[in-house]
Amino acid sequence: MPSLPYARNGFRYNHYKFYLDNMFHTRVQRLSVETGFTCPNRDGTKGWGGCIYCNNNSFMPPYTVRVDLRNQIRAGKQYLKERFNAEKFIVYFQSYTNTYGPVSVLKDKIRVVLEDKDVVGISVSTRPDCLQRNVLDFLQDISRDTYVNLEIGVESVYDKTLLWMNRCHTVADTVHALSVLEEYAFDVTAHVILGSPTETREEMLAMTREINRWNIRFLKLHHLQIIRGARLEKEYIKHPFHLFEYREYLELVTEFISRINTKIIFQRLFAESPGSFLLAPVWEKRTTEIIMDIQKTMRDMDLWQGGKL
Repeated sequence: MPSLPYARNGFRYNHYKFYLDNMFHTRVQRLSVETGFTCPNRDGTKGWGGCIYCNNNSFMPPYTVRVDLRNQIRAGKQYLKERFNAEKFIVYFQSYTNTYGPVSVLKDKIRVVLEDKDVVGISVSTRPDCLQRNVLDFLQDISRDTYVNLEIGVESVYDKTLLWMNRCHTVADTVHALSVLEEYAFDVTAHVILGSPTETREEMLAMTREINRWNIRFLKLHHLQIIRGARLEKEYIKHPFHLFEYREYLELVTEFISRINTKIIFQRLFAESPGSFLLAPVWEKRTTEIIMDIQKTMRDMDLWQGGKL
């Protein structure tokens, strides 16, 4: 068995929850907020329409709708305390590109967030082509007093896939961004999507070779979903393509995990969208059931994170 510092309770991979438990010694939950930013592939700077799979409404909690930042935090805390018995919170700037725009806007929003005594950190979601030095320096300054996580939407290590997704950035942008981020001390997450029709199973698994070269703390995996209201909905209805069946994804993601370096911690292993938004694939599985099935598959196949390096 490889050495896995954040694998407990039968888990065969490093789990984000145990990392937070180790750091804060209390129940910490991520609290998503809507911050009002946009993206360079939406406003015409690089493109229009945004990513092909994206409908931000599908993953934002109801407490973020038409509410200012302070009230989002207040409502989010109440929701997460009731649901998870959470005591402290990492505020997650989730939707769109949260480093795209004047750094003064981001500073003001983060300062509002950090006014709350129950907030122990921030997580900022962005793109690899939107990392100005003044933003990174600001996050570095904050990280001296509070926890900071920067999440980069890498999505793929293949330019053909990024083009299909309408990401309007390249693999070279990702490599450059991750190189720059090596100079900073805060935690970095790479977000990757599995299941694009531009990639074979072998190409998806081959991503692990690139990921293992990156200096990142966390990895977040999502399987491709067709979300109502996203650009991909119309294209999929017109020209359907193969999406993961449930058992197929279990076999792929567990093999993927087994090829990932044990220094990396998994924040997520699959995507979740409300049934009202999800067109396909529909697995009809609850979150805990999917996690348990991933564990069972790893046990049945005798797989561990890093076991096939």
